[in-house]
Amino acid sequence: MPLIVMPTVVAAPCSFDLALPDLALARGGVVRSHRARGWWWSRAGDSPEHPQPDIPTVLLVHALTGSAVAAGKDGWWDPLIGPGKALDPARHRILCLNNLGSCYGSSGPGVEGFPAHQTVDLTSLDIARALLLALDQLGIGRVHLTTGGSLGGMVTLTLAALAPERFERILPFATSLSASAWVVGWNHVARQILRLDPGYPDNVGRGLEIARQLAVLTYRAEPGLDARQPRPVSGTDAGYPVQSYLEHQGRKLRNRFAAQAYELQLAAMDHHDLLQPLPGDTMPAISRVRASALVVDVDTDQLFTAAQAAALTAHLRAAGGRVERATLASIHGHDAFLIEWPALGPLLTKALHLHAPA
Repeated sequence: MPLIVMPTVVAAPCSFDLALPDLALARGGVVRSHRARGWWWSRAGDSPEHPQPDIPTVLLVHALTGSAVAAGKDGWWDPLIGPGKALDPARHRILCLNNLGSCYGSSGPGVEGFPAHQTVDLTSLDIARALLLALDQLGIGRVHLTTGGSLGGMVTLTLAALAPERFERILPFATSLSASAWVVGWNHVARQILRLDPGYPDNVGRGLEIARQLAVLTYRAEPGLDARQPRPVSGTDAGYPVQSYLEHQGRKLRNRFAAQAYELQLAAMDHHDLLQPLPGDTMPAISRVRASALVVDVDTDQLFTAAQAAALTAHLRAAGGRVERATLASIHGHDAFLIEWPALGPLLTKALHLHAPA
C-alpha cells in the first residue's frame, strides 16, 4: 500500500506585540516600556506564544519605511512569501519585526518611554539589539536565514556581527559594510528638507513629500524611469509623467509615515559602520560574522555599488565564512530588491540552502 503523505497545514499569518526589556541606545538615551510589533507566518500550531523548536526561522528585516507586514495586503515582499513560493510557511517560520524607531507599532517617536526625538539618535546597532531582544522573548535561539535590503541589509549584517552563534545564513541585498559619503550626503539633504517645513518637527507635510521625492530618484535608475515614465507625445500639454509619479510617491509616504521616524531611520543608516569595533572589542565588527552569506548587489544601484558589494564579500571571506556573490541585473536601480520578483525567488532559494557554518 503506497505511503500517503499528508500536506503540512499552514496557519493564517498574524501580527503580535512584545513587551521587551529597556534598551540603552548606542548614542545615548534609553528606550523604556519597550515594545516591538511583529508579523508571523508558519505551520498550524506554531505561534508567537508557543513556537515549536523544530521549525527553522527565516527572519526578514524591512527597509527604511517598511513595516513588519511582509506578505498579504500591503506586504512588501508578498510575491515571494506563501505556500509554494520561495519563502514557504509550510517549510519555514517567516518572521518580521518593525524596526525600532519606526511608526508601525514598535517603540518610536511619540510612544511612551521612547526618548524625545530631538535628544535621540538611532544606529543600526540599536535596531539589531532590539531585534535580538525580541528573538529572546520569543525563545528563538538560532535563525536559519536572515535577509533584508538597504537599511534592512545593514541590520542583517549587524545582527550576524552582534550574535555570530545565532545566525546561520545571511542574504544582504543592496547594502554595504558602512554608509558611504554618497549615502550620508543624500540623507543629509533629505533631513534639511524636512527641517525647512513650517510644521517641523511635529507636523511635517510638504517637507516629507519632497524628501521622499528626492529619495525615490536615488532608489531608481534612469533606464527604469524612462521605461515606466516615458516622455509625453509631442504636442500634448499633459506634463511629464515622472513629475506626477514623484508627487504620487510623496503623498503616499506623507499619508502613512511620520517625519520624526523618517529622520531616525535615516540616522540609523548614516551611523552604520561595521568596520569599527563593537564596544569592548578591538577588531572590526564585520570580522565577528560567522554566518554563510550570499551577497547580492544590483547592477544599476546608485546608492550601493558593485565595489561596495565586493568589499563586503572580501571582509566576510577574511572572517572565515562561506560567501557567495550574485549581481541582480535590473533597469530599476536600488529598488530592484522590491521589484524584480522572478529573479529574487531563486536567490532566496539559494540562500536557504547555503551550507551552514560548522
